[in-house]
Amino acid sequence: MDSPSPVPQDVRLARAIRALRDTVIGCGAACLGLAVVASAILALSGSDPTLTGPAVTVLGGGQLLALVGAVVGGLGLRGVLRGEAAGAVLATARRRLRLVARAVLVWCVAASAAWTIAEPTIALLVLALAAVTAQLAAVVVVLRRRLARAT
Repeated sequence: MDSPSPVPQDVRLARAIRALRDTVIGCGAACLGLAVVASAILALSGSDPTLTGPAVTVLGGGQLLALVGAVVGGLGLRGVLRGEAAGAVLATARRRLRLVARAVLVWCVAASAAWTIAEPTIALLVLALAAVTAQLAAVVVVLRRRLARAT
């Protein structure tokens, strides 16, 4: 006879729902944070054309990737609430969030390289914007670990 699981099924389900909800909220908050930073830069610079392009593209790309992360969490949450196996849904969400974290880092490197080549005088600004956007990858890694602990 098999021994019962040390953690009841309803507790595992609640942990999965909470972790996926936190993923949606965390990625959404990161998107909002990047929007605030972009708005502040644009407001403080007086919409200087040399700053507008890099701020919008680097931070805007990060915002889009944060929204992708929120969608990944939302799809996982929908799957768990529909009755799919929580372990499988969490594993899928973790895999997809790993891709999102990598995409964030690739975006930061590619955007900063492109803007540095196009406009070398703003290289330091572009690197700072990329560093701010790269913090999204750290947020996604923390959320992935939260999903791993929920299994």
